[in-house]
Amino acid sequence: MSKGHQRHSHSPEMKTEEIRGLKEQLSQALEIIQKQQKQIERLQQIVEQQQAEIEDLKRIGKRQAAPFARRHWVEKPRRPGRKCGQGKFARRELPKVVKIHETKEAKLDGCPECGGHLQAIRQQEQYVTDIPVVEVQTTCFVTYSGYCPECHKRVRSQHPDQTSLATGAAGVMVGPRAKGLAADLKHRLGVSYGKVSEVLNDTFGLQVSRSGWCQADQKLAHTAQPVYVELLEAIRRCSVVNADETGWRIGTLAAWLWVFTNQEVTVYAIRDNRSSDVVIDVLGEEFKGILTTDCYLAYDDRKLKEWLKQKCVGHLLKDLKEMKESKSGRALHFARQVTIVLQEALALKAEKTRLDPFTFHQRAQELESHLDLLIAPHRRLSDRDNARFAKRLRKHRPHLLRFLYVDELEATNNLAERMLRPAVITRKTNGCNRNRSGAMTHAILASVLVTCRQHAIPILDYLVQLQQYGGTPTSLVTATPLRLDIPASPTFER
Repeated sequence: MSKGHQRHSHSPEMKTEEIRGLKEQLSQALEIIQKQQKQIERLQQIVEQQQAEIEDLKRIGKRQAAPFARRHWVEKPRRPGRKCGQGKFARRELPKVVKIHETKEAKLDGCPECGGHLQAIRQQEQYVTDIPVVEVQTTCFVTYSGYCPECHKRVRSQHPDQTSLATGAAGVMVGPRAKGLAADLKHRLGVSYGKVSEVLNDTFGLQVSRSGWCQADQKLAHTAQPVYVELLEAIRRCSVVNADETGWRIGTLAAWLWVFTNQEVTVYAIRDNRSSDVVIDVLGEEFKGILTTDCYLAYDDRKLKEWLKQKCVGHLLKDLKEMKESKSGRALHFARQVTIVLQEALALKAEKTRLDPFTFHQRAQELESHLDLLIAPHRRLSDRDNARFAKRLRKHRPHLLRFLYVDELEATNNLAERMLRPAVITRKTNGCNRNRSGAMTHAILASVLVTCRQHAIPILDYLVQLQQYGGTPTSLVTATPLRLDIPASPTFER
């Protein structure tokens, strides 16, 4: 058969089928192109968003104030101030009971505009409470010394208000109240030694250098060392302790500042490591209370395996919020469900005093069962972040809802975080400590000052009595440390 005959042998029906097949292939290719175009647009949006986040992170790294900025706009911020029924409330004293030191009168004989005669004159009163000009007082202590032939040594008298027996070139010193105020400004309020020197010089005329205040703090810390030891013993006997840590420096070396606190006692410790050894060193191996912390690995070390703990629910809710913002579709359900369970647990804790024991126990068991179902090992979660978070909750499962059964136990670690804020300010403004002696001084004085504040003890009066030979300061340790009987519950046995 010839080539021309083969060329014309295709029938019109075959050509039509070929054209139809080509059209179908073309439509499928167009659909694939459209899908790929949508994917490209979606990936471009993701790239643009990530580039914007990278630029924000670079900008944040160059701004020192950026860590304190809010990342999201809050449309309805919480009302400032204390909540109803929480905290102490006291009105300022009425002017009637305030001692009036001086009365100044501004007379009005006529109209200041035109000088005309006034009628229906009324009297108004304004009270201004101000700080008077303070003059520094210098006290001369006259003491005597003599040789005792029976004891074969020289003895010396001392006044109860004295804080030192130094004489001669060292016989001129700063008094205990000034030292206490400088220590409070430095170690509790986060003011640098340079600014402490300026404030006390401008306010009281005390001309003391920065190094002078530093040496005064070291001596005061040595005097307060026994009080710090008492606080350590007290925190070990407490039933509930909140702990947290933050980065610190001793000279050029990395360190960490730890805080262990409850409603009665606060102890700071500065160590060169961030391991569980610090927890054991401060609280002791025989600690029988409940330790409230975040989910940092040091608190889950095998050495602390038998300890009773409470993990911060606030940190978990924050992580769940970030997950909900980054997820969509079915991957969003897990974060929403766990958030609802934790929020219901917080609400149940708030209602505990108004519920009878049976109702409370029943609702608590429902929350326990619901949480177990959400994080069960046999439940398959396709999203990796959800599976990872469920594994994390299973790891800390015995320590998630313990706050429901112990009245003194809080669900969050906010107390320890609040106690760390002054340390963060000190780190930012003062650069931490130059040596280990300074670190120990800061830990001792900060612990004593903050605990004084917790007990509503006047800080300056306490420090003055602590330094004087005849002073007997109020004890910062309660006679009966907080204790509680931890009830048996399914949560503790898991």
